[in-house]
Amino acid sequence: MGIIRKSMSVTTLGVVDFRSDKERTAAYAKATKKQAKLQTKLMKQQAKLAKKMHG
Repeated sequence: MGIIRKSMSVTTLGVVDFRSDKERTAAYAKATKKQAKLQTKLMKQQAKLAKKMHG
């Protein structure tokens, strides 16, 4: 994705961003989704453990 942008980034020693705004936004959204899933999983485990201990 964006071979011209990536090669310009390398040849200009980083003056041109390696990733476009669109790519940065997509990567951030993906990371956020992954963390939300992990948090939900951990909360379910805690609830299950609490129920087991109190019930």
